[in-house]
Amino acid sequence: MDDLLYRIQFLGDQQAFKAFYQQHVFRLYQFAFAFLRQRQAAEEIVNDVFVKIWQQRARLDKIANLRVYLYVAVKHAALNHLRARPFAEESLDSLHVQHFRLAPQAEHLLLTHELQKAIASAIAQLPPKCQMIFKLVKEDGLSYKEVAGILDISAKTVDAQLAIAIRKLSVLLTPFLQTSRRKQEVRP
Repeated sequence: MDDLLYRIQFLGDQQAFKAFYQQHVFRLYQFAFAFLRQRQAAEEIVNDVFVKIWQQRARLDKIANLRVYLYVAVKHAALNHLRARPFAEESLDSLHVQHFRLAPQAEHLLLTHELQKAIASAIAQLPPKCQMIFKLVKEDGLSYKEVAGILDISAKTVDAQLAIAIRKLSVLLTPFLQTSRRKQEVRP
């Protein structure tokens, strides 16, 4: 990513910016959508954040953690959008997070389609705050400290919410895993 940022900042390389955009747009869109529940508004907010990044590319090296900066910028833009709507106060606890998907990493490719559906269903049953934190840590690969900064909560809260999420997922997925093991034992 450092090479991309260098090319964006110092060379004004639009191809590098496009690659950078493609690396981050889907996750940021999911994050914005969790707040807004409106596809078009979420897309506009994410694209506006990227336009500002491009316009201020000469200062990219001044940003300590660009990935966290992007999430925080999207969060603030989404909250500003919500404040502009009458009677639209949202809290993190009332969010309904959608559009979760498992990242296509090597270990996930080994999962069966049924298990993927069971995991998605179990994640959907988590409380909204747990869903958001689980997604940011486990799917987007952010650290506890980064998530805490993005959501304006403590790292201990992130840890506690993630522990709750993992405990609930374990309970929800245990019956499915036991059934899957039995099916595999029966096969010749």
